[in-house]
Amino acid sequence: ASSSSSFRIIAGGMFGTPSWEQSEKLTGPQQDFICELFEPLNINGEDTDDVKGMKEDSANESSIDVVMKESIGLLQGKSQKVGLICENGCAASTKFENMDSVEQVVTLSCPTMVDFNEFGENASDALIACERHLIKTLEEFSKGGKLGTLVVDSSADKVTTSILLKILSMKKMLAKTVLDPQVVLLSMYSSESEKWHIHLSKLFKDKVFFKKKGDFAFTSEVLFSNEKGSFKLLIASDGDEHFIKNLNEKLEKLKKESGMDASVQNVAGGMWHYQGADFVPSKSFSPEDYDQSSPLEQWNSQKPVGHQIVFQMEPKPTNVEKKSKVALSNTVIRKALEVALLQSPLPLFEKDDIESIEEYNGAGDGSVLVFLWSGGSIAVLWNGREHVDLNVFVYKGDQVLHSLKLFERNFHKVISTMTTILRDEHPRGVGRVISYWDDIKEGVKPHWA
Repeated sequence: ASSSSSFRIIAGGMFGTPSWEQSEKLTGPQQDFICELFEPLNINGEDTDDVKGMKEDSANESSIDVVMKESIGLLQGKSQKVGLICENGCAASTKFENMDSVEQVVTLSCPTMVDFNEFGENASDALIACERHLIKTLEEFSKGGKLGTLVVDSSADKVTTSILLKILSMKKMLAKTVLDPQVVLLSMYSSESEKWHIHLSKLFKDKVFFKKKGDFAFTSEVLFSNEKGSFKLLIASDGDEHFIKNLNEKLEKLKKESGMDASVQNVAGGMWHYQGADFVPSKSFSPEDYDQSSPLEQWNSQKPVGHQIVFQMEPKPTNVEKKSKVALSNTVIRKALEVALLQSPLPLFEKDDIESIEEYNGAGDGSVLVFLWSGGSIAVLWNGREHVDLNVFVYKGDQVLHSLKLFERNFHKVISTMTTILRDEHPRGVGRVISYWDDIKEGVKPHWA
């Protein structure tokens, strides 16, 4: 029903379970960069990235080249000086010859990276030589101008590109000398081997482009697709306050020139405009300025019928360095639950109900206790070491919150060396309930209604 809702209670696991290796893979965030890199997964955990790759023929290679060339001209204008990051001796610079938007191309590559072996005896010497070579190339170029566009070619290797990133992020004066104030980094993501380009764009934005307060740095992913496949244009921009507006305006031209559908998939960056103390807003808004009918309808539909608390317990810290030793076992955990039940006035609980406690201890080193009675339910999970989770639900009644506090206290009586390290409380009911029953009074509207 539309008035119902649910959520997951995430509890600690259990040591010694046969599936721990698979469970460990599913623990924690499933993205590479939390809140920054969105890589959707289907229900089976499979990657559903929009980039499907392009069929390898000259027409498709042309589509990628066209998008790259047009992006330089549309985003950066004419007479650009381009820094091309590619393999040593690459012929990629010929792609940008005879372009009105490109005045000069400087190749950023390293002779020592040819057949580079990171485990080789001379690997460190090759890395140092590459860094020196790139610094020298940038310093010589800076004498005659600044780079307005950096292009990462498909032949570029991670090591050379990482060294260039390190140089520009660490040597601030060199970066300021060689990079235009509104520089753009362009790269393509057309196959799995180029996925690292996404991370590179983000690192350039964060480590190279954000140089001082007031800068505007962005990253964006633009998806191009047709019946033959798809690829992404990755953009990192510095100094363009109106980057998003400009990108949207140029998108139609990119569609037309490439003959492909194009859509902006992701934009990150920007900067808040600080409003001084003398700022006077044109209008101040109050709750009365918004339509509150839908929130009020939801508020009135709430019907709290119970209360749920999740306790997490661990040993008390005896000092900063170590915790007290706790001798836990299935027997001790069960005894703690029985004492807490018998000495706490939980609603509708009868002494004989305690016989219905179910114990499961064959899944791993710990155990699970489940107790259901007419007034609620309790689940206890012991991980086999020094962590206990209690999930307690009771139906609405008089002095319920007080009885739950007593339950927690009485549980600790048996295991006095344990303490509650986390306590989460939730109202439970129907109508997408978010309020406790004491907060909802008949005929009384919330202050914002």
